Amino acid sequence: MAVLPLVIELDPEEPEAGTVLVDGSVGGHPYRFLLDTGAATSRVAYDDYTAGFASIDANPSSGVFASNHDVLITVPSVQIGPISRTNFTLARAAAGALHAANLVGMDLLRDFRLCFDFGGHRLEVGQTDRPSKERTWHAIRMRRRFHPYLEVRLGDATANAVWDTGSSLTVADRGFVDRHPTYFRLIGDSIGTDSTGFEVASPLYVMSGVLIGISAFPAHRVASVDLSGVNATLEMPMDLILGYSTLRHADWLIDFPRARWSFLRAP
Repeated sequence: MAVLPLVIELDPEEPEAGTVLVDGSVGGHPYRFLLDTGAATSRVAYDDYTAGFASIDANPSSGVFASNHDVLITVPSVQIGPISRTNFTLARAAAGALHAANLVGMDLLRDFRLCFDFGGHRLEVGQTDRPSKERTWHAIRMRRRFHPYLEVRLGDATANAVWDTGSSLTVADRGFVDRHPTYFRLIGDSIGTDSTGFEVASPLYVMSGVLIGISAFPAHRVASVDLSGVNATLEMPMDLILGYSTLRHADWLIDFPRARWSFLRAP
């Protein structure tokens, strides 16, 4: 297992939100990437280096709030610690997309077993199991483009939840909140930014009664967004997008090749 430092930038305006970053390189040029298990395709910004690569195709995609119009380029190499690819195809943000982040998505992560130590700001990357004590494993359901889904329970309600390190704040579908108001207490508004850089003000709630696996999570802050438009395009609709405000309460072992997960440290 190789260990990488996680750079976690806390949001100065939203106390429970945070951005999870890792350092790497493209063609030997250093880049800092958003570690984004909610993104199918890895992406780089448009800059003096990446502008030199010819577009090989369009890459239309959607964030929670808006659509995106990246192009695809082939770069000589991508390196994120032990994750290494040559002649690899990435999305490149448009020249005017000033707030589009560099992303490490599931096209690079899906072949690895990842240990997320949020408390210690560490990411362990490996491809095979290491000897360990017996653990309780739970299933990950993978969408067609490898987005990982977990089951989350709130009382008698069951939610389809995307495990998304790219989301700084957990997002709850507005319809799900309306159907299960017992677990959501309105406290104000939050400004949310999706992967396209688009910002929208959303209702802010405290979500309680959360059970993931067999572990109860403390009440914490989530934003509510109408996901019906995005869900209409998905074979597996989302009730929740589990972002940093939820994930930070535990340390996680995510075994993508075997489609399973376990807690390293439960809440």
